[in-house]
Amino acid sequence: MFQGRGNTMRNNKILIRQFMIFAIVFVGLAMTNTQMIPFLIDAGYSPEQRGVLLSAMAFVSIFGQLWAGYLCDRYQTVKRFFNLFMILFVLANAAMYWVTEYNFFFHLLAVSMMGGFFRIVSGLLETWTIETSQYSRDNFGMIRAFGSIGWAIGAPITSWILSAYGYRAIGLSFAIFALLSMVVSRKMPDAHKVVTGQSIRFRDVKQLIEHKPYLLLLVIFVLVNIVFTADMYTVIDKILALGGTNDDVAFKWSFQAITELPLFFLGAVVLKWMGGKKMMIFAIFMYFIRFFLYAVATTPFQLVMISGLQFATFPLLMVVQKVLIDDESPAHLKSSGQMFALSLYGGLSALLTPLLSGFLVGSFGYDFTLYALAFSLLVPLGLSFLYKPKSKLKT
Repeated sequence: MFQGRGNTMRNNKILIRQFMIFAIVFVGLAMTNTQMIPFLIDAGYSPEQRGVLLSAMAFVSIFGQLWAGYLCDRYQTVKRFFNLFMILFVLANAAMYWVTEYNFFFHLLAVSMMGGFFRIVSGLLETWTIETSQYSRDNFGMIRAFGSIGWAIGAPITSWILSAYGYRAIGLSFAIFALLSMVVSRKMPDAHKVVTGQSIRFRDVKQLIEHKPYLLLLVIFVLVNIVFTADMYTVIDKILALGGTNDDVAFKWSFQAITELPLFFLGAVVLKWMGGKKMMIFAIFMYFIRFFLYAVATTPFQLVMISGLQFATFPLLMVVQKVLIDDESPAHLKSSGQMFALSLYGGLSALLTPLLSGFLVGSFGYDFTLYALAFSLLVPLGLSFLYKPKSKLKT
């Protein structure tokens, strides 16, 4: 009895520290990401040029996440690589926001590195959490909710910093929160790894691709994330094109982060009630509704209010992506399974969405682009009915 009580206390202490780390890290992530589009617009880049710059980050993201997952499994640690990539992220972020004038080739490199490390660091943090213990995995939604709280705090802080001190101050501000996150994480246990007695080789990752349910999930999540990523680019562009300001953009980010909190906190309950497959189908359908309404909207205020549908889309998709990918990954390739999947559904969306939306916006306008993105979701929605989940999750 006392041993069980001791384990519960230890798990709760770890959980509280995970709450802290997610809140701190996501304050910093909000600082790096929420003003990227306004920054590039102020620097003088056209929609097509912004599309190229933002797509460049996908190359770092795709290969960096795959490499990071492999390193974590090979060397049996996530914690050390999280800290290493966080340091690289700080340097790339500082470089990008330091040069505020038009400099295409410099920003091509800086944006690709900063955006790539953004995805690597956030992916490693989530993977680390999932692999810490079954208790952390079961409470991932609640833990991730504190990331949303951090994001909701970080977005308006960034807007204030920008108004008071300019873009260059974002680099120093992020560095402070990055350092704080590494200090708090020092006493966190590392990810729990399965020891096979054999060294993990890069070609072992092919086991993931050969597993058909895993591959089907990849296709579904890539197609959904191509559309979801447009919320960060095309929707913000439309807000600004309709006369919105940087403050409107910051409020959109904060509003979304607040609305997603309830379902993050209740993620484990909803997953148990709906099951992974139904949860995935519902999230995709709600994304269709959301982007259809984005296309219909005619004012910045309407766009911001519609973004409140975040509550029924992103938290459900986030939780079900992590849980289903974890279920379909071999025990000795858990980090590789998560990071390889993230490199594709996160990296390919980062590559394709800016290029695709930039071309469509330039050729047909914002409304047509958002309609096209909405109806493209019918493909992953149909594919999701073909997925057969593991028996421990309801269908």
